[in-house]
Amino acid sequence: MNASLRSCATLIAGLFGLASSLGAQSLQRVSLQVAGAALYVTSPDPEYTGKTRLGFEAQGRYTFGRLSLGAGYQRSTVYPFREKHHSLLFLEPKYVAVTGGGVALYLAGRLGLGSLVCRPEAQCRTQTTYATFGGGSGLLIRLNGRMSADLGAQFLQVTGIYSSAYVMLRAGLGIGL
Repeated sequence: MNASLRSCATLIAGLFGLASSLGAQSLQRVSLQVAGAALYVTSPDPEYTGKTRLGFEAQGRYTFGRLSLGAGYQRSTVYPFREKHHSLLFLEPKYVAVTGGGVALYLAGRLGLGSLVCRPEAQCRTQTTYATFGGGSGLLIRLNGRMSADLGAQFLQVTGIYSSAYVMLRAGLGIGL
């Protein structure tokens, strides 16, 4: 396990240990979430060399008890040259499997449609859309009655001309409206 993965695992374990002193998960049905993410290439596209890179996402979420559905936008740089980014619209169902002490363990899936965004001077293949799918889990940590931290990991598979796979580690903040 490399140093970055160990650091993320230590952070998640530490926050889980502190969770009993934190407040409540958002009780509102509608929330907004923003997150930063690190993407680790597990199966690179044969024509591009991927490296560990950063990205971000924003989503709106509607909660039905233990199940919620999010819809959002993700943008991630996964190639070592800055002029190429994955741009993705996605749906993310999330199921809270276990709760207790201000922490909830969830399972999540992700389905998306995206494209590779290139600067005009960049040479890259074009395709209107590609499909992305995956799943993972994470922790929701109550911060107060309207806010929660979200620490999660997902495995994502990109299909089509940009066929590749990634592990995404993300840290975010959800705010109930």
